[in-house]
Amino acid sequence: MRARIRAAPDTEVFSLLAMIIIEEVLRNVTVPAGTEPDTIIMGWQERRQTRQRLQSLRGRKFALALETGTVLKDGDILYVGQGFYLAVEAEEEDVLVVPLGDATLAALAAYELGNRHLPVSIGHDRLMTPYDRLMEELLAGVGITCDRRKERFEPARMSHRHG
Repeated sequence: MRARIRAAPDTEVFSLLAMIIIEEVLRNVTVPAGTEPDTIIMGWQERRQTRQRLQSLRGRKFALALETGTVLKDGDILYVGQGFYLAVEAEEEDVLVVPLGDATLAALAAYELGNRHLPVSIGHDRLMTPYDRLMEELLAGVGITCDRRKERFEPARMSHRHG
């Protein structure tokens, strides 16, 4: 496990308090019985930031110092120790949901979202993207029905290059 406790730069640290620095996501870890859960709720953009300071729901302070390119997922365990463990919870965010009932409209919706380089979550029966009023109006203008909802958003991870 590569989480360590030390004073983070330029923070006030009392003699008994130190910030936990998290350097990797703990994969395939068993949380000991009786360990208290703690949570950090993060939006989809925050889960892609590898360097940031965070505070858990129980008030504990942490710093992320993850490898560049690390993307946190709902349920990831970041720390186990000192009688507790820290898990990531994806925040419910404002999204547009486009049902994929009609193949032609689904292709048009995918084209419009992709043409604007918007992040998209692809499900077997729907597309989802962060809410944008202008996109909602554009889709409605070409006959595509979409719903505004609060849901956990996890964009598809695909490579894209021009040229």
